[in-house]
Amino acid sequence: MEKLQLVVQPSERETLPSFFSRMAAINGSDATGFALDIGVSLKRILSLEEFAVGTFADRSGLAPAQLATMLSWTGERVGDVRMKYRGEVFVSRAVRNPVVRGCPHCLRAVAGDQTSPLRHLAMAGDWLCRGVDVCLRHRHPLVPLWERPRPIDRDDVGARLTEILPALLAGRFDRDLIESSAYDRWLDRRLSQGEDDTWLGTQPLFVAMTFCALLGTELLRVQEREAEDRTAKALGFDVLSRGPEAIVGALDLLTLAGDGGHFVTKGALGTIFGALDHLYRNDDSFDGFRDIVRRHVLSIWPVAGGDEILGQVVSERRLHSLVSASTETGIGKTVLNDFLTEAGAFAPDDARADLRKTFDAKAYQFLLDEIPTLVGPIAMRKAIGATRAELMSLAADRILVPRTKVATIKSPWRVSDGVSLLKELEREAIALDADAPGWETIQHVHKRLGVSVGEVIAAIRDGGLSVGKRAEVFGYHAFVVQSAKVDQLTVSRSRKESMVAMEGELNAAAFARSVGIRKKGAFLALIEGGHTPATKVLHPVTKRPQWRMNDADIAAFHEKFTTPTVIGEETGHHRNTILAALSVGGIRPFRPNDVDAGPVYLRDEVAGILGALKS
Repeated sequence: MEKLQLVVQPSERETLPSFFSRMAAINGSDATGFALDIGVSLKRILSLEEFAVGTFADRSGLAPAQLATMLSWTGERVGDVRMKYRGEVFVSRAVRNPVVRGCPHCLRAVAGDQTSPLRHLAMAGDWLCRGVDVCLRHRHPLVPLWERPRPIDRDDVGARLTEILPALLAGRFDRDLIESSAYDRWLDRRLSQGEDDTWLGTQPLFVAMTFCALLGTELLRVQEREAEDRTAKALGFDVLSRGPEAIVGALDLLTLAGDGGHFVTKGALGTIFGALDHLYRNDDSFDGFRDIVRRHVLSIWPVAGGDEILGQVVSERRLHSLVSASTETGIGKTVLNDFLTEAGAFAPDDARADLRKTFDAKAYQFLLDEIPTLVGPIAMRKAIGATRAELMSLAADRILVPRTKVATIKSPWRVSDGVSLLKELEREAIALDADAPGWETIQHVHKRLGVSVGEVIAAIRDGGLSVGKRAEVFGYHAFVVQSAKVDQLTVSRSRKESMVAMEGELNAAAFARSVGIRKKGAFLALIEGGHTPATKVLHPVTKRPQWRMNDADIAAFHEKFTTPTVIGEETGHHRNTILAALSVGGIRPFRPNDVDAGPVYLRDEVAGILGALKS
């Protein structure tokens, strides 16, 4: 197709409608007439129909690379509401708008004293982008030049420039100059050169621009600053350009409440949540930001399993709040708060509102499951067949330990603890007639001889004292010991105290029980493995070899190891509270060569948790 005699070269970043209008002016016509002259229509040119654009390119002498660059700055439709612009996909409204903007300084500079200004006035393609606000060359804000609702009127650049040329040359479009921001320079570099050395280089450009504005606007809101578009974009860019960690920090600031908790409503994230959940819900180019926001939300909101967050169903609950836990379990918030505080889920001085008082749902699920099963002292006594005095003695010697020490909680007992004790005694018990002589209850021994219930049960566990069970009697009250044998306990106790006092030594097995290591062979594994010191001697009475520990041996154990029992004595916390804290901290028992040494932990590994429990 024959090239026109009068042609001109495209300006840098020039759009196709702008270049078409200049070619029309050079050839002495308007855009409509020029289109007809080359055998097409203006509407087909402005719609970027392939044949029409190809015809124009041939007649104007445009090289393929020149045409491709011009179309990239103009934007080409790739769907009903999408455009390909500078090699990236944009929402159409981000590039096409009834309001056409530009830099009056750029236009006036090329118009100058030209006798035919319309041959020289070029509209730059970066002015189409709604994220661009300033001309970097002149430091002038982009200003509205004209507004037309119909695309054929809006993009008839020659006609519109003719209308505004007097005002343009008179400076009536001029505004105060402004300084460009890092956001402005980043966007210009990415549009013009495709370069982006920030984290935003991993994200689509339209998404990055959009999120800069969204995040910046919300940050201005929480900082109680005026919502100004350019300031918002600059502020958002400063955060987003540094990547996910900085983004999460900003989201945390948006959701932070004055009491130290986090707001748990979508409104805390303002327009961000709405944009990701509704406006761009089906736009997977936003998935990178959507994932970051979703992860943050799930880290601070008590979202239930099965709920949907930003288009994704949550598989399981991660966090509970005091409110959600109370709702799910039916347990009153006050009682639940006391239990969770004692268990270490909340600090004693936690002042967060109930809705914002969150805790790890998985780590404390055992407690939520257990609380409804707890009973008061009367129900406990009935469940295990014990008198009031018997239950009090068992508790005093920590044979049975209330689940909580909080005085206001009226149901602190676990029936399962009592049942376990009954089963333990049952395994060792001799069946007796109800009226078999020479036997008495453990509580009666305590009352008669002053020997503690704990000592009697320890003797039963050690095999030094037989236990019987009376027929036709229920529960703990049915278990009895021989009066003659139990009388020897006071003598044995005195002898044992003498032995300890004599050389400062203690039976290693007895020491193990004192620190809560009761599994047979567990403490022996530590000793024989060389992990804690002890000396093997002959027992002066039984003449059997046994391991004994002096003060230095005991000190060495405590320096290297600790146990939940010892931690409980040091901190005053319940065993289950301690075990929960260890579990949450990922601390596991010491296992020499995979041998079960009982509930023994390296003291160095639990130092942080021990400090937290003491505080």
